[in-house]
Amino acid sequence: MLRLATVVPHLSPNCHLYPVEAAPLILNYIVAYQTFHRTAKVKPGDKVLIIGASGGIGTAFLQLGKLANLSMYGIASKSKHDILTDYGATPIDYRTQDFVEVIRKAEPDGLDVVFDGIGGAYFKRGFSLLRRGGTYVGYGNPSSVSRTLRFLGQLILFNMLPNGRSAKSYGTGLYLFNRRPFMEDWATLFKLLEEGKIKPVIMKKFPILEARQANVLLESGQVIGNVVLLTPELL
Repeated sequence: MLRLATVVPHLSPNCHLYPVEAAPLILNYIVAYQTFHRTAKVKPGDKVLIIGASGGIGTAFLQLGKLANLSMYGIASKSKHDILTDYGATPIDYRTQDFVEVIRKAEPDGLDVVFDGIGGAYFKRGFSLLRRGGTYVGYGNPSSVSRTLRFLGQLILFNMLPNGRSAKSYGTGLYLFNRRPFMEDWATLFKLLEEGKIKPVIMKKFPILEARQANVLLESGQVIGNVVLLTPELL
């Protein structure tokens, strides 16, 4: 067991957490939590779409969204729909369904927030689903300089449109010179884990020396939740 009280403030001094479950909180859960509560400022009852809802960050969104009493829709392949329904989200198969058509039929007044970790063609289509006053939040890191510039250009352009909607970007670099948001939010997340209110989905564990095989699995597109690398003392 790993003692985390010395790492994250405001935890019980006797708090012990399993390292395999604690590891996803450091990145995947902090991204989901801060995107929800610092960038989008979601409220109970908000209707949201999660684009890419079955991976490490996606399942963090699902768990935290259920805790926040959000009405969730999630995009994932058919084989991964069970995890979405387990957390109360309505699944949409990106291979066989047009998510825009599905959402417009289910929510004719539009969505409150769209969370997009993929970008590209999803930006314009996701933005179109927002109600007046709704917010699009992109949280994925573009894979090249050209894509980054294109994404920033889209943010500027869509925020200039006179339709009452807004587009925002989340990145951990937003708090590069201010650690307080991280320390506060990690404390909240570790407390939720300690209390059993969240439980990271761990698909598979690998010894750290088998990181290559773990990456192959990640690249296969078959992962639901997280893949965790273990140091020798945890095997």
